[in-house]
Amino acid sequence: MPDRMGHIGQNLRQLNWQEEELVSFQKNFYNEHPDVAKMSTQQAEKALKELNANIEGRKPHPRPVMKFDQIGMPEELLQSVRSAGFDAPTPIQGIGWPTALSGRDMVGIAQTGSGKTLAYLLPGIVHINAQPPLRPGDGPVGLILAPTRELAM
Repeated sequence: MPDRMGHIGQNLRQLNWQEEELVSFQKNFYNEHPDVAKMSTQQAEKALKELNANIEGRKPHPRPVMKFDQIGMPEELLQSVRSAGFDAPTPIQGIGWPTALSGRDMVGIAQTGSGKTLAYLLPGIVHINAQPPLRPGDGPVGLILAPTRELAM
């Protein structure tokens, strides 16, 4: 029976995945800073309360980072953040960076102006830069959805 869309995809070739040469890629770039690693569960929970943050999902959750030097991102990325006047990660960044750099899926919900863009953008840049070069026909490596033109800019 024909579909309503006029057989969309009917010309796509069927792939035999056993014969395909898939490129492996790295997802986990997070190396927990010694100060963060030695936080007890109670200390991590206390930090989350101080940040007014809630984390749900598969455990264990990465512990939050409270200082830029605890995240282990390339210094050239963090230098831009510091030069913009930030002296410490915002709550969404302190939780989001370890989560995203660990290769875990996440949804971050926070108020406007809370630093959400940098919470996903900096780990995204780290992930993109670490992948093998694109071959013809490859892509995209990353996808960012922005709700407004201003945020996209």
